Order: sequence, then C-alpha cells, then structure tokens
Amino acid sequence: MVDSAVKTLNDQLPRYFRPIIEFQEIMKAHGHGLGKVDGVMARLQANFYIPTCDEATIAYYERLLGIVCHVGDDLDFRRARVLQKLNIIIPFSIDFLRDRLIDLYGKDGFVLEEDSPSCALTILVTSDRYRAVDLLFELLLDVLPAHLQLMARQEVNTSVAGRLYVGGTVFTIFEQTVYKDTVTAVENGLYAAVGTSRTFIQTIKTDKE
Repeated sequence: MVDSAVKTLNDQLPRYFRPIIEFQEIMKAHGHGLGKVDGVMARLQANFYIPTCDEATIAYYERLLGIVCHVGDDLDFRRARVLQKLNIIIPFSIDFLRDRLIDLYGKDGFVLEEDSPSCALTILVTSDRYRAVDLLFELLLDVLPAHLQLMARQEVNTSVAGRLYVGGTVFTIFEQTVYKDTVTAVENGLYAAVGTSRTFIQTIKTDKE
C-alpha cells in the first residue's frame, strides 16, 4: 500500500522534478503517511463497535466499567465481558436472563430451571467456552435480585473420536496316538467337517497299552 502511494505521487510530479533526489525523498515521506490511511480508517471503523475493537479500545472500556483484566484473558473474552456489563437492564426478568445466557453460551450451551414458589434458580452451563463460569457469576452478581436462591454449576462432556485396533494369534495343538484298530463311529444324521492346516504324527503304536 505504501509503495502504491509513493508511485502515485511520483507520477503526479512534473517530469522535470522526478529525477531530483530531494523530491523523491519527499514523495516517499508523504507516500508512507498516505499508505497508512486505509489501515487507520479500517481500525477506526472497527473500534466503533465492541465486538471488533482492538486491545487498546477494550482496555479503555474496562477502565470505565471497573473491570479487572487477568493474565490469560483473550481479546474475545474481554469483549464479551464488556458487552455483558453494557447489556444490563433493570428490572430483572427471567426472559432477560435467558437472552443473556444465549448471548454467552448459545441456545444449547446451558440449562435454566426456575422454581417460582421457592424463589430458586438452577443454571447448568454445558458450554466449554473459556472461563464460562466466571462470565456467568459476573452476570448474576450484577442483575440477580437478593431474594433469589441460586444453584449454578458447569458440566462439560467432551467426546474424543478414536479407534481401537486389536490383533491376536491363536495356536491350537491337537495330539493323538493312533492305533491300528482305532474305530470311529459316526451315528446317522451327523455331518462333520474338519479343516486342517497341518498334521503332525508323533507316535504310532501297534498295540494298546
């Protein structure tokens, strides 16, 4: 982008000035600034919105809202936490809480149960989002009325696809002593089939012992 801007400025110079080194350097300086304009404008436009803002802008919002950033918090998590603070609406309602939970975890990322007679809420977070429980309690501490009893936990089941291969070798040894008067009787109606890969005759005796 910078090289393109420098070339454009050089092309706009009168031919008499183009070989002059001083003018070439001036065009490089101005071209460097112009080449950065598109990037600055794109970053400025992105910083208008919290879901696309950069780290410096999100740090500004964190200071305004009193949010403490911890080591390991990535930019997406910090954006979600700022949006959560700004989306707080009073008075509290179950529909509002459900909408906020959908924003954080998606429709299938949590289970919300309410017990109105007992003034109790049960929230099961099934999403594996980074620091999902921290986001949950930061939300609840800001909006949950003091008279409601809360039971919340996270339960994530992760399935890892895999295959198990098992191999084995079976050796069968059949040893038989053969006599000259060995008789094998097979009754009617019995069909026998035998497959033999190898036969070893070790002992042949002529008389019974």
